[in-house]
Amino acid sequence: MTNTEFRDGFALNNKISLRQLQALLFLEIFGFGVTALPRRVAESAAQDGWVSVLAATAMIIPVVMIISHLTKLARGLSFHNFACSVLSKPLGVAVSLIFCSRLVLLAAFNLRIFAEITRQTMLPATPFAVIFVSMLMLAAYGAAKGIETRARMAEVLILVVLLPLIFVFGISGRDIDITNLAPVMVSPIENILAGSFSAFFAFSGIEVLLLLSPYLSRPKHLTKSSAQVTVTIGIFMAIVTAVTISRFGPEGITHQMWPVLKMMDTISLPGSITDRQGALIMTFWIISAYAIINAALFFSSLLLKDVMGRGQHSGYILALVPIIAILAYLPKNLVTVYDLHTFSNSTIGLATMAGIPLIIFIIAKIRGMKLKNARL
Repeated sequence: MTNTEFRDGFALNNKISLRQLQALLFLEIFGFGVTALPRRVAESAAQDGWVSVLAATAMIIPVVMIISHLTKLARGLSFHNFACSVLSKPLGVAVSLIFCSRLVLLAAFNLRIFAEITRQTMLPATPFAVIFVSMLMLAAYGAAKGIETRARMAEVLILVVLLPLIFVFGISGRDIDITNLAPVMVSPIENILAGSFSAFFAFSGIEVLLLLSPYLSRPKHLTKSSAQVTVTIGIFMAIVTAVTISRFGPEGITHQMWPVLKMMDTISLPGSITDRQGALIMTFWIISAYAIINAALFFSSLLLKDVMGRGQHSGYILALVPIIAILAYLPKNLVTVYDLHTFSNSTIGLATMAGIPLIIFIIAKIRGMKLKNARL
């Protein structure tokens, strides 16, 4: 076994396994993606909101397959170098900067939402600056440590995320009203599709797959592994959506800013030793907030390093930290944050998640670029 291969599932020499990749994607996508998802899909599809989530999962799978194919096609090149080889250097630079901008905005919006929820649910007297600095510096430190540290941490943290989540939603089954989901499929198809378009962006962050080519030790089964974790995330989101709608009803849920967190906070755990078990259960969401901000800092710094062609990625992280903090602080209120986040998703987010990968895929096919020892 060479020093770039794996021993006992642990990454060596700046490489990660597909299992670690799945853990990273789950943490980076699931927590923030599901926090307000039930309310958004219920606004469009009422009790059929969970159907919209399943439809969005079906929509994202072809995107994941194309992105995975491109990642394998890159054959270890960085995304910037691969984009330049396919599109030409000027267009490759432009695409890299678009992806960098997307990641910076994603980090800023998620940081602001994290700070807002933390103040509203746990630390109402804590200044924004303390919350911002604490999360941002922690994420920056993890990003500076590199992909191996992030991957090994993800393998541990995913257990901290999943176990409380499964336990709480198992307990919540005692208090739901399943009739709130009936009748099924009565919403107009256009409403279900509108909900699925909104749910599509709950998978924001999936585009980081494009940036992982240099770090995959065994990319041959990347498509299968990526599809598996995406379907798993989609099923979890659909279950959480169905349970939350059952708890509050399709009309009541639209009045909840954070319906999933509200449901967790109101669940009565048998034999609980604390009055705020919701704060403990929010661990899964806090870890996911850290994961997406950490990932955004890590990959945006790498993109900037490749575009500039000099320096270390840690130096670019230090430059990005104040930019993200300022962008997160500028919106006047949470409504403005959501409006900006929605606009960002429907423009630059749609481009990085689907538009640009599809264009690169088509051009690569036209130019006859083929995989080596791998299939789509």
